[in-house]
Amino acid sequence: VIKNFKSLKDVEINLGQLTLLAGINSSGKSSIIQVLLLIKENMNTLKNLNSQNYSVLHDIGINTLLNKGEFAELGNKKQWLSYDSSDDNISFTLNNDNTSLKMLIETKEQFDLKESKGNNELLTVFDDDCFCYLKTDRALPSNDFPYSEEKVTQGAIGVKGEYTAHYLSTHLRQALKIKALKHPKSLTEHLMENVSMWLQEISKGVSVSTTPYPELQRVALSYQYEYGGNTTANFSPLNVGFGLTYVLPVIVAILKAKTGDLVIIENPESHLHPKGQSKIAQLFAIAAHNGVQIIVETHSDHFLNGLRVATKNEIIKPTESQIYYCYKEDGELNTKVQNINIDAEGKMNDWPVGFFDEWDNQLDKLLW
Repeated sequence: VIKNFKSLKDVEINLGQLTLLAGINSSGKSSIIQVLLLIKENMNTLKNLNSQNYSVLHDIGINTLLNKGEFAELGNKKQWLSYDSSDDNISFTLNNDNTSLKMLIETKEQFDLKESKGNNELLTVFDDDCFCYLKTDRALPSNDFPYSEEKVTQGAIGVKGEYTAHYLSTHLRQALKIKALKHPKSLTEHLMENVSMWLQEISKGVSVSTTPYPELQRVALSYQYEYGGNTTANFSPLNVGFGLTYVLPVIVAILKAKTGDLVIIENPESHLHPKGQSKIAQLFAIAAHNGVQIIVETHSDHFLNGLRVATKNEIIKPTESQIYYCYKEDGELNTKVQNINIDAEGKMNDWPVGFFDEWDNQLDKLLW
């Protein structure tokens, strides 16, 4: 439950194993994700507030709200409070069955964390070994990428996927933690082989390889193509399709996940052709069905339809996915959310105006 945060004056989201956030630009989708990132950024403070005296923490400054860090970068705090809020506090409440955790932010003075009350166990999903977030603006194609023993040891690939090449070079033969994510054509459960196989759903015959250079603190990334029983020499990411390198962290984030992890990915469909977008949705559906909680912000009807097909093919259960359409009424500032469900046949129970309907709108103009 989110109250008084930006355009989210009073919004309740029931997260599924796979949750899709859709809607036009500036409709509130990113703000929902920002709430989770803010919790991640302030997790240790929340735990301390839950177990110690607020006034003592205030005196030593431990409850100061972090609004800029590795995960969250939310700008001016004074712009957070909903424009027509009826009080001066922002609150986030996490609920799970019969337990909850409430985070309260006071906005009159310093935008400090005023209190955190509830079950700290709800914060465990934000621990470093369970949490993965990929921003929309991921690392661009390059001959080489950053090297970080610290991040890779933690199991991280970076919020832009910048450490993906290093992660792959270190864990190339690591067995998939979720066996169901093994690609049907893969001969092993090794991470690197399965990454290449899922990449082949994007570009036929491609495989990926890495070469670490610890002395330079860089890792080279390259691609090869199989053709007629032969294999090409290595190609730099600068000389293959842009979409391959852009989607690589997305595939790795899912394949490295384990049951109980929380994975948040913005626009996984970026720079992919329609079939590739649908295949990525299938990969997400497999992971979600096997216990990975995934939150996706998307503008792709192909990703949505890929999820619908995966539901019809019983890759994921209808009850395991949640779709939220974020919108604002004409003349209003506050976000409203509409929950849309997929049934066992892949059909939608509703199709509101503005929800992935532009294809039909334009087609009508052409026909009539």
